[in-house]
Amino acid sequence: MRIEAEGLCVRRGKRPILHDVSLVAEPGETIAVVGPNGAGKTTLLLSLLGLLPRQTGRITLDAVPIEKLSRRRIARHVAYVPQLYEGFLGFRVRDIIAAGRYAHVDPLDPLGGNDRKAIDAAIERCDVRGLLDRTAETLSGGERQKVWLAAALAQESPALFLDEPTNSLDPKHQAELIRLLRELAQAGKTLMVVCHDLNLPAMLDARVIALRDGRVAFDGAVETFLPPERLREIFDTEFVQLADAASGRTLVQLKV
Repeated sequence: MRIEAEGLCVRRGKRPILHDVSLVAEPGETIAVVGPNGAGKTTLLLSLLGLLPRQTGRITLDAVPIEKLSRRRIARHVAYVPQLYEGFLGFRVRDIIAAGRYAHVDPLDPLGGNDRKAIDAAIERCDVRGLLDRTAETLSGGERQKVWLAAALAQESPALFLDEPTNSLDPKHQAELIRLLRELAQAGKTLMVVCHDLNLPAMLDARVIALRDGRVAFDGAVETFLPPERLREIFDTEFVQLADAASGRTLVQLKV
């Protein structure tokens, strides 16, 4: 699915956050959105989902202006895994994942066979079958993240937005998530991932969009994003490059 924003300006309260932001996400593309705290990364995702009003600019999903789409139709285009999820406390995991199908089911209608297949596939893919009868508040941060991702996959939208998806995960589950995201990209899903981990874009073979002070400071291949002098311009701190002999990827770490 193609997602396009042109000349996007967004305020939150009285504070301007995004300034003349333009981008295009092509079908099947993985984009990593990075930048300092307060640069506007989460605001960008919420704006592209139509969840924040914009002062100026245009957003289209598959060439359709977002203001012409209902919330249900937007959900059929894009699934969203937020950084923090306050809802569903007291709900069982199986019901949380099933909620991902409501973009496709009319209110009060029961789930059908295709819905059950999508739910079961998401449960298996995210390895959460052992959690199905637990409630959200009994889960660890990492377990919750896997459940929210399963609900998003059950939604079967062609695009998936994730805000800091590795934050609550231990190294083992981070590796599992990265492998899953790579599989989804290879299957043709459009991914947009907000991250602070500057090595995650390389692991995802992602195009990088870097925001600074609410503007696009960089938009391009990860290989041209990682030179320390460019990172210094965006993050105001020093980095060093590392070569991963096993994968051939260039990685970075803080210079301290």
